[in-house]
Amino acid sequence: MMSSLFELPDETVVLEHQIAGHRHEHGKLYTGMLKHIDGYVMKPVQNNQRGKTEIEFYEKVFQSSHPVISKLKQIVPHFFGLHQFVTDSATHYFIKLEDVAAGMAKPCIADIKIGRQTWDPYSSPEKQHAENMKYRGTKDPLGFCIPGMCIYDLASDKVLKLDKHYGRSLNCDSVRDAFLLYFNSTQVIERRLLAEVLNQLNAVRLWFEEQRHYLFYATSLLLVYDADLLKKGSNILNVRIRMIDFAHVFPAHDSQDSNYLEGLYKLIEIISSIQ
Repeated sequence: MMSSLFELPDETVVLEHQIAGHRHEHGKLYTGMLKHIDGYVMKPVQNNQRGKTEIEFYEKVFQSSHPVISKLKQIVPHFFGLHQFVTDSATHYFIKLEDVAAGMAKPCIADIKIGRQTWDPYSSPEKQHAENMKYRGTKDPLGFCIPGMCIYDLASDKVLKLDKHYGRSLNCDSVRDAFLLYFNSTQVIERRLLAEVLNQLNAVRLWFEEQRHYLFYATSLLLVYDADLLKKGSNILNVRIRMIDFAHVFPAHDSQDSNYLEGLYKLIEIISSIQ
C-alpha cells in the first residue's frame, strides 16, 4: 500500500533503462515501467480495451500448445502473470515480464517500432492522422521508426540516451548512422555482434512469414546487447531481441501481416548493409 502520494509502490524502483513509452512521473503514479526487487519488469495495465488486449495476448501465447503460436514464447518477454498494488483510491495492475537486460553490465537498448501503419483498424481519423505525421522520415519509406535508444558509447565511455525527438529527426540516410552509433561501430565494426542480431531478427522474420494468426500494430522490437562484453573482446556476445507492446493486436483471419513484414525486411536490409 502507498504511504505517500509521491512514493513508488513497495519493493519497486523506476525501470532505469526504459527508453520509450509512458514514464513514471511524480504526481502521475502507476504510469511508467517499474522494476521489482525480485528482478522482473512491471508494465502498467492500461485501464481500457488496450490493457485487456495485451493481457489476453500474453496469456494466449504462454498457455497455447499451438505449434505456431507457442513459438512466440521464444521472441516475446517471458510472462509471469499480473501484479497488483492497492491504494486508498484504487487497485493498480501491472504485467510482470522478463527484464530483457537482466545480467548485463552495460546494456545497449534500441526500441524499434515496426510497421508503416501504427494505428489499429478501430482508430479515429484524428488518431490515424496524428500517427501518420510521426517519424515520417523513416516510417513512410522504411516501414519502421526508432522511438528511443540507450547506448553505452565505448569510445567516450559515456551513456547516450536518445529519445523520440532524435528518432523523429532521422531519415533514410541518417538512420544508418543511428545504427552505427547503436552498435558501437563508429570505429570498428563488430561483425559477430551484427551476425547474431541478424540471426535473431531472421528468426522473427521466419515466424511472421509462417503465421496467419495475428496482425500487430504499434509493436516494437527491443534490441539489447551488453557493450561490456564487446569492450572486453569476449567470445560470448549477449544479444537478446524481443517483441514488445501488444495493446493493438488483432486477428489476422488467415492473412499475412504485410505491414509488419515490410518494415522488418527493411530493418534487416539496413543492418545487413552495415555488416
